[in-house]
Amino acid sequence: MRIRYVENIAWSGGAISTYAILKDGPLEADSIVPAPSLFLTHLAQKGHFKNSLKAAADDLKSFFQALSDHDQDWRNLRDTDMSGYLYSHLAMQRAFVDKSIQRHISTLRSFYNFAWETGLLISPPKFSYTYRTTELKKQGDAKKKVNFDLYNQYVDKSLFETLLGNVITKSAFEKERDELVLQLGYHCGLRSSEVTDPRNLITSDLRKLIASAEKIESQTITVSIIGKGEKLRKVDIHPKAFRKIKFFIEGRRSSIPDGSLICKADGSSLSLEHATYVFRVAKKSASAHIDTVIAKLHKEDPLMHFISDISFHSLTFHAMRHTYATNLVDFCYKHGYDPWQYVPEQMGHEDEETTEEYVVFDGKIHRREKIRRALNDESDE
Repeated sequence: MRIRYVENIAWSGGAISTYAILKDGPLEADSIVPAPSLFLTHLAQKGHFKNSLKAAADDLKSFFQALSDHDQDWRNLRDTDMSGYLYSHLAMQRAFVDKSIQRHISTLRSFYNFAWETGLLISPPKFSYTYRTTELKKQGDAKKKVNFDLYNQYVDKSLFETLLGNVITKSAFEKERDELVLQLGYHCGLRSSEVTDPRNLITSDLRKLIASAEKIESQTITVSIIGKGEKLRKVDIHPKAFRKIKFFIEGRRSSIPDGSLICKADGSSLSLEHATYVFRVAKKSASAHIDTVIAKLHKEDPLMHFISDISFHSLTFHAMRHTYATNLVDFCYKHGYDPWQYVPEQMGHEDEETTEEYVVFDGKIHRREKIRRALNDESDE
């Protein structure tokens, strides 16, 4: 999108000049984005100076461009959507300082109030405009949930394979172990601390589970995980992680006494931050050629357009847990399971709104494209 300064618009009370928000491409009858352009005209009527109008226009162009990129309607946004824009787009992607974000908030608050007062909205806006900062408490209720920013925390399969290929260690044992660390995050949704918690993934228990699974020719097992808040949940191990665990236990891990699956070469415990460290080092190593990987991804799958070099550099180990939950929703729909039951069981969600984040996000990157394809198929009949 772009902005254009329009001079001498005939209006009751005299001619005014203001900015308009335009769609990219040739100038056509529907090029003007109506709602923000009307708001800018309203500001000009109220006597705002050109530099003030320009600032508001820039803010609105940024906002409506982000909505367009994510195929969202400004009239249907939830509070978490607005928080996600402020945090992921402004704070993370564009690295705006709090003062600049506050200016955007002021513009957006005025715009939505104008839309309600003039009938462009059927209900008044109820955004908290909360976003994550170094001084979160100054943003209002510190207990408010901040949007998971799932667009910038999605680890596509090609990105994950790139990370796996960039695990750097000093020995073959450590390399296989640390590759398994990433597998446990990506294919099982474990938190960083859960991977190396000495109470989880005990090899003696895993051996028994694997043996029982092989008797019935199963490629998965269910393990008990002590997680956040000391809460216990049952996690189904993905077949890919199942095979990695089996090979590790029967191979390079076999000479080490039973205990934590993920441990040092002498069997002693690793830091609860070890998985975070493994991910960080792999990401740093992969950064040298990640542009090529992302360009290839965009060419092969245009739906992944939201993955960028900037979003890659902001990834953490926890992003793989978010990705796992999103992919789990897709798995449920593909195989006829109820994601509202299975996803919180696997993830340990207590709040339905948390599960909803993943269901909605999955719909945006998976379901919607299938609906479009189905519609295209019908149009050919």
